[in-house]
Order: sequence, then C-alpha cells, then structure tokens
Amino acid sequence: MTRVSLNIPLNRVEGDLDIKVVLENNQIVDAKSIGTLYRGFENMLTGRDPMDALVITPRICGICSITHLTAAVKAIESAANITPPAQAVRMRNLSLLAETVQSDLRQVFLMFLSDFAQPYYKDYDFYPKAVELYAPLTGKGAIEVLRKSKDIVKVIAIIGGQWLHTSHMVPGGICTIPSIIDMTLVANHINNVLEWFESEVLGCSIEHFENEVTTADKLNHHVTQFSTTHLANFKQMCEQSGLTEIGRSYPNFISYGVVDDPEKPSQSIIPAGVAIDGCDVEALALDKVGEDLSHSWYQYKEVVQSPFGGTTKPDIDAPNGYTWAKAPRYAGMPMQTGPIAQAIVNQDPLLIDLFNQQGDSAYVRELARLLRPIKHLKHLRQQSTECLNNFGDTTYQQPTELDTGNGIGITEAARGALGHWLEMKHGEITNYQIVTPTAWNASPLDSNAQHGPWEKAILGLKIKDINNPMEMGHVIRSFDPCLVCTVHASGDIDQVEKWQFGVF
Repeated sequence: MTRVSLNIPLNRVEGDLDIKVVLENNQIVDAKSIGTLYRGFENMLTGRDPMDALVITPRICGICSITHLTAAVKAIESAANITPPAQAVRMRNLSLLAETVQSDLRQVFLMFLSDFAQPYYKDYDFYPKAVELYAPLTGKGAIEVLRKSKDIVKVIAIIGGQWLHTSHMVPGGICTIPSIIDMTLVANHINNVLEWFESEVLGCSIEHFENEVTTADKLNHHVTQFSTTHLANFKQMCEQSGLTEIGRSYPNFISYGVVDDPEKPSQSIIPAGVAIDGCDVEALALDKVGEDLSHSWYQYKEVVQSPFGGTTKPDIDAPNGYTWAKAPRYAGMPMQTGPIAQAIVNQDPLLIDLFNQQGDSAYVRELARLLRPIKHLKHLRQQSTECLNNFGDTTYQQPTELDTGNGIGITEAARGALGHWLEMKHGEITNYQIVTPTAWNASPLDSNAQHGPWEKAILGLKIKDINNPMEMGHVIRSFDPCLVCTVHASGDIDQVEKWQFGVF
C-alpha cells in the first residue's frame, strides 16, 4: 500500500485556499480544506456606527460586494423595523441579480470550463473545441463571456453609481436616483445579455427551456437538437471526463431565498428553504443555524455558537484547528449551498430529475450554476420593466434613528446562503457575525467528526495522476470556492509563520 500526502493550492482568482489530502493507492482517504488568509472584518465592526457596515462589509469580497451590502442593509432594517419602498426593492433586486449573473458566467466559462483546455485532456474528442472556445485569455467563448459579463455589471454601475463596492443601498431604500434614461439603459443591457444567453448558451428562449426541458431525457434531446451551444459543449465535456460519477457530498441543501417581493420585502419570490437527505423541502428556521469552532483557529467557550452572541477571536494554537474558516451547521448538520441548493429547494424539475438519477455529482452541481441565469435573467427583465412602469415612485423613506436591537440580513450570494447577524446598542454595533456561503461549503470537521461538504465530496476520490489531480480540481471548483469571504481572523505575522511551516 502506497500512502502519499499532498498539499494542493486550488486558487484561480485569489490565493487563500489549500487542500491537504492523504492518498492510499491513489485514493483520497483524508481531506482538509484550509482557509489560509486571516482578516478582521467582523472585529473591525464592533463599536462602530451600524451605517459603517454598509461601507465595510462590501469590501469583504470583490466578486459579490453587492451581496454583502444587501445582507448588511437588511440586517439593519431588521433590527430597526424598517420597510423600504417597493421601487427601492426593485432596484436592489436588479443590482443583486446582475452581480450574480456576472459571477455565474465568469465562473463557468473562465474557471471551470478552462480546465478542459489543459493538455491533460489532449487525447479526448472534445479537446480541440475546448482549446478554441475556453482556453484562458484566448478562447473565443471566454472572450465572449468577458464582454457579456461586463455588460451586465453596467446595471449595477448605473443604479449604484459604480461597481464594485457601491454603497447605494441604505436603511429605508437606496440613495441614488437613476433617471428614465438610466433605467432604459439598464433594460437594454439586460436584454443584450439575455439574447446572447438564449442564442449561444441554450439555443432557444428561456421560456422554451423552462417549459420544455424538464427531465434528463429531454435535456439529452435538447443538446442533440442544439449541438453547437455552450450547454451542449459543457454536457459533452463533463460526461466524457467522468464528472457525472464523482463529487457527491451530503444530500442536505440550504437556500436563503432571493428576489425580494417589492410589496412584502421580508419575503422572497424565489423562496428560502432547506432540503434534508434528498429533495423534500422544509421551511427555513434561522434559529437552527450555528457555527462549530472545534477545528478552526478560534477561541471558544462553546463548540457550537449561535451567530447572535458568537465570537471571532483568533487562536493559532487551537488544539484541533487547521483553518480560518468556521463550520456552519443547520441543526447540527453540514449543508450544501449554492445554485444546486437553490434549484432543489425551489423544486426545479430538471435538476430534481438529474439529482434523483445521479445525486449531486460535480456535473449536476456545476450545471445548476450554468442554468441559474435562466431564472435570474427572467427576473432581471421583470424587475426592470416594473421599475420603468413605476418610474417616479419614491426610492427612499427616512427611517427612525438607529439605536438598539438585533437583526438578521439574509440573501443568496452567487455561491449560496449569506447571512449577517447584527447586534447594536445605543447606536453602536456590539457584535457582528457573518456566515458566508463558502463557510458552509468549505467548512472543516465539526465536533461530531462530520467533514464539511467539499471535504466530503473528495473523500474516496481516485486520482489518476497525483502530480496533476484534475479530478479534485473539478470537484472543488463545482462548489465555486471563495475563501476570501470565509476567513475572518486577525493575528500577527509570527503566529502565521508558525502555522505556515508547521506539521500537518
């Protein structure tokens, strides 16, 4: 028996994710997901004015800054019992959905499909096509997506004044006043991206796809009929490379809901929910969310902490710690989040059928991301139309003074369920805890010896070439890792060096 330990960086945008695995006879028998970066956002907020969260938290991430802004403003409004006007909610929805669409497109085409253009696949039938379309920097499809994703973020720039790190959402609404010309441009940008998605990705209208492609068999028929689309290419590459057979994790899914109802902002048009051990959906209960700190570099009195009253106190010498990520759990259970969770919670018939046939394979998980813009672009078009139809309605209502209270702001980021837990007293933040999507997916072991979802997904995985573990890269990237949002600690460089060169 051959036993090998590997420390593999899996970073494509940011350099803060390592995967350490132990292999026996080229099969992964132990796995640790390590968030290597330490930061201090949650601790920075303590003692500040609650409004500061609107400026600070979007800096947590350069990919989903609007999502953090959304969660922050909703946390404040929850604590202060503020309801924003309907027109403001529509414009917030436009900003958030536009950011998610750009992230989904870039992740699929620039970070996932690009792997198929590597020489590792040179003997596969799809390789010439993969190089032509998806090779980094030169692929025609990759360049195309860069242009279209740039177009969709103009929606945010127009409504919010800039992208990224805009702070146009404020308690009581939004603080920008787009003109009728601005909102017409927003509609045009949305339609341009939608038309491209229909033509080049699906080969048909989003309405046709939603209504007709509802099973795995119908998807097979569709890609045969539209064989030159990006969807057809994606399916061929995933199937030929075996991604339909690997990457399964816990069949537990959590989604916080997205597209707030303008008339009832506390409710989402794409609703929240959880699915435990399959596809049966239950109502979301936020009081069941906790964070296990048993294998993270933090001090703790209780292994599992509610975000209310939770702490983020770094301890590089924590006896079982191996990551700056905490371990969120729902009623003690590891949960997947992201596009596949959103699809299953919302009973998408195609994804449910695929899940029932092959589980949450790397292929199904990533396919959910490729297809999510169908619903998001549809809602972008609808919210844009409603904004134009209600142009001139107020977008801001002066709230009462922010004083004392607790609030939760939840939404769906590109990578899944994002929550901000705020405690404030006499106009100051007394505690602020953030539970990110990648914290759910990249969580370490917990006190019940349960691995996090993507640790679980690579356990048992056979690696053909330990010098180029492509299979593992596909599985981890199917979760769309974003460790920069996930790690929260602060410390000194001597401690980090002590950890960095320590023994695994």
